[in-house]
Amino acid sequence: MKFFFHIVVLLVLAELGFAQAIPPYHLETVLSPGGIVQFSWEPGPVEGLIEDFEDGIAQDFEWWTPQGQDYPGQGYYSIENGYAQIAAGYGLLNWGSTVNSQIEFFNFTCELEMANMTSGNSHAILFRSDGPKDNDYNGYAFIISNIELFGGMYSVYGYINGLALDVIYWQWSDLINIGQGVHNTIKVVGVGDTFDFYINGTYVNSVTNPNFTDIGLVGFTNTSGNTVRYYDITCSHDAQLQDRSVEPQRGELVDGWFDDAGRPMDHPPVRYDEYERQLDRKREILHFVQDDIRGYSDQLTNELDEFVEYRIYRNGEFIGATSDTVFTDQLPAYGEYEYRITAYYDPEGESIPSVPATVNWQSVTYSLAPVNAVVPYTGGTITYGALLFNELPQSFQNVSYRTYATLPDGSEVGPLFQRTFTLAPGAYHSIPGMTQTIPPNAPPGNYFLHGRLYYQGQPVYEQTFQFDKMGGGE
Repeated sequence: MKFFFHIVVLLVLAELGFAQAIPPYHLETVLSPGGIVQFSWEPGPVEGLIEDFEDGIAQDFEWWTPQGQDYPGQGYYSIENGYAQIAAGYGLLNWGSTVNSQIEFFNFTCELEMANMTSGNSHAILFRSDGPKDNDYNGYAFIISNIELFGGMYSVYGYINGLALDVIYWQWSDLINIGQGVHNTIKVVGVGDTFDFYINGTYVNSVTNPNFTDIGLVGFTNTSGNTVRYYDITCSHDAQLQDRSVEPQRGELVDGWFDDAGRPMDHPPVRYDEYERQLDRKREILHFVQDDIRGYSDQLTNELDEFVEYRIYRNGEFIGATSDTVFTDQLPAYGEYEYRITAYYDPEGESIPSVPATVNWQSVTYSLAPVNAVVPYTGGTITYGALLFNELPQSFQNVSYRTYATLPDGSEVGPLFQRTFTLAPGAYHSIPGMTQTIPPNAPPGNYFLHGRLYYQGQPVYEQTFQFDKMGGGE
């Protein structure tokens, strides 16, 4: 009987993924002429995501803050004084949102501290996300609403291409702090397709929902017309499950119909009735083997130190392995390629893939890069570097390089400079000190310099950068 008991424990561990290997992140690529790709990455953090916004930077966060059509200027984010603030634009669909784009989670514990500055509608933590909560969002949101008129409510919604589907319908909870500027902390613990939810440290509900069982990003969001400050978000690869003997404080079902923003509706929401608040057999087993799982989990977590190698995949195909955090690849042909990296551990096996990085190898490489891009009001010279590389076997006669400028009023002048040359097979031109003179009588403001390549009289490549001419006294 004891033998069977431990088999069940190991099966639960295998299914729930307590010892999931941590994937690499911050994958960066550099494509050199000749199709050589050099890329690097960082080992996946054991702690996962930790961001308190104290340094004024939210590295690797992707933001979505659209402006309402009738309210220009409404819809922005800022990072200052130890918090990130999202002012969501007005308009029914204009939620403000962000996710961390570099770390994807399967089993996880994720916590978020926030303060509603407008006593408006809802704000939420996002999980199993495919990106920020835009109009075709896929993923989940654990939402609280601290509207003084209604009191504290919470819900969980799943989204398929932006369509909101009720997973846990709105319920009252006296655990939510009410009022403008007050803080609330919410937490989600996910294991496979089962999720536990917490408000200000108290376990409030659970749900099993198979809609998004794959890995996903985490982040936060708030509804249109609402300004919220987010002080901390932490998310680890360790699912710290609540002891199942603890009963959730589910609260009272809200009387009335509300959408996912907490706004009253005149029709019932779309529901996931077949999944509503059900717990499957693995959670029942978990109730009995909690102590054994903790013991096995600790052992397997420690074994994550037994790193073997990183594995590199190009367009889904394995191309090599290394124990270092850098790798060089020779592309087989022109075109666009996607790279992903996994980490392999013994005995856990291979991690989930990293967030992808892409490169596009083109037959002709052409770029311009400004060195100094500010001219005083008395006029002066801007300096920029140019790179041109021909990887094709044929020669191109009478290639013309011409420069043009777009003035602050939007009009274009030029060509300001013109040169005709032959681009030989394998020719590589790197000119770091090209210049363009700007006369004193040129109007102040923002300009764009366009460098165009012409072949047989037709424009074939263009590169552009911005420069500024100062006004008098600046």
